[in-house]
Amino acid sequence: MTLSRFAVLLLPAAALACGDSNSQTDEQFTVQTNGEEVVLSNRAEKPAYYFIVERETATVLDFATCIAGPRCKNVAAASTARIPYRQIVGYKPDRKEAIVYWWRSVMAPTGPRVDEVRHQVVQL
Repeated sequence: MTLSRFAVLLLPAAALACGDSNSQTDEQFTVQTNGEEVVLSNRAEKPAYYFIVERETATVLDFATCIAGPRCKNVAAASTARIPYRQIVGYKPDRKEAIVYWWRSVMAPTGPRVDEVRHQVVQL
């Protein structure tokens, strides 16, 4: 796999800022929780890729973004995805927050790449 397909991200302390569990995150992508699952809605015309990690686990974890291939988790264009809490990386029933990271693929001269990684802290 080439570096143009993956970008290694470090989780800066700023990524752990507080957020509203049910707020609109941008014009075309929203993150909500309902007590059992994280609901990701993508109103854009292209997929949005995501990674969800329990907040305490995020402090010790590095992850690579993914924009191609079957292992890349994404919300298809004009779709909604429901992710049960048990599928959140590091989730345990006593943990109450997670961080949702999401990004889109854009075409660069060297091929597809991640546009920018966005995040939101959600209450579980």
